[in-house]
Amino acid sequence: MKNIIYFLSFCAGLICSFNAYGQTIDKNDLEDRIDSLIPTAVNDSTPGLIVGIVKKGEIVFSKGYGMANLSYGIPNDPKMVYNIGSVSKQFLGYAFAILHVEGVLNIDDPVYKYLEDWPRFKHTVTLRHLLTHTSGYREAYTMSNLAGRTIGVDRLSREECLEVVRKQPQLEFIPGSRWTYNSTAWVILAEVLEKITEQPADEWVENNILKPLEMNDTQIESTVGEVIINTAESYTFNKEQGYINQESNRAIFGAAEVYTSIPDLVKWINNYRTAEIGGKAVNDLFLDPFILNDKSNSEYALGIRNNSYRGLKRYKHTGGHEAFSTQLSYFPEYDLGIISISNFGGTGWLSTEKIAELLLEEYMTLPTNNENQQVEINKEILEQFTGLYLASTLNGTLDLTISEDTLTIGGRTKLIPSSQNTFRINGWSGQIQIDNLSEEKSQLTVLDGTKEIYTKIKKWTPTENEFKEFEGDYWSDELETVYHLTAKEKELTIQHRWIGEIALTAIADDFFQTDFGFYVKFNRNKEGNISNLSINSGRTLNVIFQRKE
Repeated sequence: MKNIIYFLSFCAGLICSFNAYGQTIDKNDLEDRIDSLIPTAVNDSTPGLIVGIVKKGEIVFSKGYGMANLSYGIPNDPKMVYNIGSVSKQFLGYAFAILHVEGVLNIDDPVYKYLEDWPRFKHTVTLRHLLTHTSGYREAYTMSNLAGRTIGVDRLSREECLEVVRKQPQLEFIPGSRWTYNSTAWVILAEVLEKITEQPADEWVENNILKPLEMNDTQIESTVGEVIINTAESYTFNKEQGYINQESNRAIFGAAEVYTSIPDLVKWINNYRTAEIGGKAVNDLFLDPFILNDKSNSEYALGIRNNSYRGLKRYKHTGGHEAFSTQLSYFPEYDLGIISISNFGGTGWLSTEKIAELLLEEYMTLPTNNENQQVEINKEILEQFTGLYLASTLNGTLDLTISEDTLTIGGRTKLIPSSQNTFRINGWSGQIQIDNLSEEKSQLTVLDGTKEIYTKIKKWTPTENEFKEFEGDYWSDELETVYHLTAKEKELTIQHRWIGEIALTAIADDFFQTDFGFYVKFNRNKEGNISNLSINSGRTLNVIFQRKE
């Protein structure tokens, strides 16, 4: 559900139109059409975004919207540098591809081969697993949040990220069995690169990738507060406080921390095609998507996605840091690259698919947004599909209800029937399949490159006495922190010194959800008494808190 691309155009000299693979587009008309797509909240007095497009190695359009610095009245400019968040990962991924091809390391080697005092688990984790988000390691950001720290506000060092994995009791899943986005893996990779090359990872990337490509404006933040030349600021807005200049208290290269401009990113995109740095073998390895243990395609290579959009092959990545939001995409069959960077968070977000469609619509497959193209399903059958479904990983739920004779997720997202038990969603290329395995068991499968299984569960409303059964203090050795659970007036809450109070909402037997994006499962011993609780979230699974006597 995450398909995103960004696009704009700049023509030089007296040329007023360009040919986009058989389709001649007037530059002025194109600019007008793109201007019409800019979010209405962006204007000359607000933060905004920059956008750019490269075709056949040349910038054909670039433009800034809104302000780069509200304090000094500086407008957004594609030649300024912006923090590109997780789009930074591909530079480190490319570095590992270079070192692998040169024989300096092997990305299929275990991680512990390159790091001292590194944990060994039942299943071996390789560098390739780290590079493709398939390791099973803990995610430091989530663990820090659970301990009461606010990411971006509280200081987080590389060593603290490494310590999260060192203290991990077991892997969250068998390496290579599933794809779970994990920025901590990239912090580990930066440490590995430094051990091997005897250079800081940021310096190695600068000397071996950025400088050879003449990406001279690009800078890597290696310490908090480091001065970045010619950089834009990023902002959020709320009615009570007005504009807030977002700042981060983290500077850990590997996962993020690259500042760059449209002209420099164009040089990087061109390397996808030319393999100027490293050569074809390196580029092929860099772009080769990881195949999961079940032979399904993760659609993720070494720091970059390799998938398709409406039938067209595409390399892409997105990133967010502070209030910067970045999208970078490249359509290799048409040598077309699209970049967009917002310094106004989601408010400055422009769907890049819309811009790509301005140039490549005639080559794309039909969009999956026609509600008239659907299969009719009897309402009685739809009723059988309704209910609450719990992910097999215990870190997500889907509540299917009927609204206006249509099956929906949470009463909002419409599920459009494509057969008697499969559904699609407008703007999403995946599929949802619902199977009644027996009279008492229904299973929902989300197919989007990989497979996610959900099982229908019975909703549960505990009594006041049942709530009290969960009261007590729960201690985590991993986090070295305690959660105090209190029940009062049919409500169960977590109390923590730094987090404050978190309300738990019961959704199934011994299973609760929170408004903080994580789920709590209480586990019982053979006698039926509660012995511990486990926490699961989108990026982190099975964090155990033992109940104290």
